[in-house]
Amino acid sequence: MSLPVTAQPDDVHAAWLPPEAFRARAARLDPAVYDRVRERLDEQLRSAEEWREQVNAYFFRKSGVPDARGRPLH
Repeated sequence: MSLPVTAQPDDVHAAWLPPEAFRARAARLDPAVYDRVRERLDEQLRSAEEWREQVNAYFFRKSGVPDARGRPLH
């Protein structure tokens, strides 16, 4: 089974499974499994966004070059 992925180059969402794609498969899964996987996917996205921010901040501090997409640096 192939799962769709959003196409946003250079962003954490490039490897992100859209919620509607996962929800569309909910009927095929045990509800407990679905909930556990959904929670893990949510955590994976949150962690990826956090890591992206950390990496962007690190390279900004080292190079002085701001984020190309204008995201705030923390």
